[in-house]
Amino acid sequence: MNEIVQRPCEHQIIVTHGGSLTFIVAAWIKMPIMAVGHAFFRVRSGSITKLHEDDFRRSRQVVNLGDTRHLDSAKAGLTST
Repeated sequence: MNEIVQRPCEHQIIVTHGGSLTFIVAAWIKMPIMAVGHAFFRVRSGSITKLHEDDFRRSRQVVNLGDTRHLDSAKAGLTST
């Protein structure tokens, strides 16, 4: 996560599989690695989790966890045909 955060770009995309998102979110919020075994961030396939770092306070936020609203229009298109 430290390597990703230090890249000189405004937005980045990380693609994960299975339970990997738990480790991404835990690293993002700087959760101690020993505590990660007690956490699980469950999300649906194809969902989007948005993470944000406040430039002024340098605090980190989980803005959206497992958002699937972008899939609603895809589902609507499939059912109308």
